[in-house]
Amino acid sequence: MTDSPRPVVELRGVSKTYGDVAALKSADLVIRRGELLAVVGPSGSGKSTMLNIMGTLDRPTAGTVRIDGYDIDRLSDRELSALRAGTIGFVFQQFHLAPGVPALDSVANGLLYSGRPRGERRRLAESALRRVGLGHRLHHEPHQLSGGEKQRVAIARAVLGDPPLLLADEPTGALDSRSGAVVIELLHELQRAGTTVVVITHDRDIAGSLPREVRIKDGHIEHDSGTVDGINGVDSINGINGINGINGIDRRGGTALGRPPGPLPLAPIPEEAVR
Repeated sequence: MTDSPRPVVELRGVSKTYGDVAALKSADLVIRRGELLAVVGPSGSGKSTMLNIMGTLDRPTAGTVRIDGYDIDRLSDRELSALRAGTIGFVFQQFHLAPGVPALDSVANGLLYSGRPRGERRRLAESALRRVGLGHRLHHEPHQLSGGEKQRVAIARAVLGDPPLLLADEPTGALDSRSGAVVIELLHELQRAGTTVVVITHDRDIAGSLPREVRIKDGHIEHDSGTVDGINGVDSINGINGINGINGIDRRGGTALGRPPGPLPLAPIPEEAVR
């Protein structure tokens, strides 16, 4: 058998409740390295809850979540923060760019807690901005940028540390159709370069344009175009489709996915971050 790419996200039997409300119900999903997919559903369907769990912003009420081989239930809050910082990039509908801060510094600040010196952060930020086609906008402030350019700055910030996973929550929601198309094409380019990209959207047209579509409704995954033989993405855990996630070797520690691959690097907080 030919091994499939390693999973970067694994959900097995994942549920999330808030009081009496079940936002996510027994979700099984595997997302492999290098995939580009949409999680699509109407408002209140559970897609934002799934985003928060995949992004380690929230823990499940029940079930198993593995991100890049780490079982998040076995990590402390500090270790979880380190995993999030080194593994996951976030892009949101709102750009979250500070007024008066040039694009270069907005992106460089994404590495403020990485322990890298300021000069290196700015050099990496410039490279990321050029990667998204904004080399000519390095010193422009948010009010000098179009909506599409602001979103590209946000994407540059998200991919600055070259995370294996990019979570994009309604990335075109605040854009006109032309700017939105540019952003979607940019996400395709990132995926072709090896980044795993998950787009959270209510837009069925966007979802249908991506290679894989996961539809969620009332907290249930009701359709997954990436399902193997009717099994909703649990193959990497049960050893189906040529890869056994329990016995698989993780790229960082050479250990089984059922256990943490190794210690997470916890960078010191730079002095300028606490002034």
